[in-house]
Amino acid sequence: MKYIFSIIVLTTLFGVTACSLNNDDYFEVHAIEYGSDLKSTVHSFINITTLIRPSEFVNVSDNYLLVSDSGTNGFIKVFKIPELKFLYSWGSQGSGPNEFQHTPIHDINTFNGNVILYEIGSRILREYSVNDTTLSLVNETFLKYEDQHHPLSGITRVNDDLYIVENRISLDGKNHEFLALQPNNSSPLFSFANYPETELELNEKYWEYIKSIGISDDASRIAAFYYYHNKFKIFDNTGKLLNKFKVKDGSINNNEGELLNFLYRSIKSSSDSYLYLLAMNDYRDTIEENIETFRASFEKWNWDGEQLNRSRFDVPIHNFVVSEKLGKIYGYSVLDIYSIYEFDIP
Repeated sequence: MKYIFSIIVLTTLFGVTACSLNNDDYFEVHAIEYGSDLKSTVHSFINITTLIRPSEFVNVSDNYLLVSDSGTNGFIKVFKIPELKFLYSWGSQGSGPNEFQHTPIHDINTFNGNVILYEIGSRILREYSVNDTTLSLVNETFLKYEDQHHPLSGITRVNDDLYIVENRISLDGKNHEFLALQPNNSSPLFSFANYPETELELNEKYWEYIKSIGISDDASRIAAFYYYHNKFKIFDNTGKLLNKFKVKDGSINNNEGELLNFLYRSIKSSSDSYLYLLAMNDYRDTIEENIETFRASFEKWNWDGEQLNRSRFDVPIHNFVVSEKLGKIYGYSVLDIYSIYEFDIP
């Protein structure tokens, strides 16, 4: 059972002042000390619903929480906030209306009260409105590019005409980390951000430099935090690099060369002002060995590369989402299939 928990967790994851540029052109920033632990309020759903293998956790306009699960029927669990009331399960596998050949439990986007799902088999973005009883189809568009060989990953909506995805194969010999796609347009608009020069093939680089993406509400800025490197980058919505940061953290002692072993952080929510991250900051084997007791951290950053808060959760939390309007963090633990945890934003 502990091994199964480990797989689920590691699949789900993933005053500071800027100093002068160091040798690899990263601004060096220093992690702050841990604050007080975040205290949880537990909302139990025993005999109501379960979160068997949850993945994405989405805040829809501060009215609904959506949790994607791996079940073939009802793979979207819908909760009403702020009262945290379970409303219904939605979605099924199949080829009919509102059915999916491959259930879209990752890369879920939201906009103006709607939720956007991606069907891998058909390569179609489906936009749904959300209410207290169901999800209703609003629009469908293709999202793909010519000679695409891999399923899209890291799908992040910037605006109606621009989606960012991670680049897993070489296009015209380019060594870029991201592709910018437009719905119903098979030609990428542009690519940006260079992978480091290594002997790895591009698909191997993708896994070594896998990252999480956050977008400001006004769609002007893009943040990329690396899982396996203590670094992050900030771009504008044309792919221009605005800044890149390397985090110095006196609380951890690791070898930067031990890639794919040490896990840092991933973006879980973002706004015009802040980026909210789930931080592991430990070795993969340590996390696996202590999966039932390991406590990840909450981190709050601004877009200037300043870390504003870092606090450990008082329970093992494996994913969360933020509502700035309500001042809340909502999280789940794969160790407790019946509960959602609520915290105040520090």
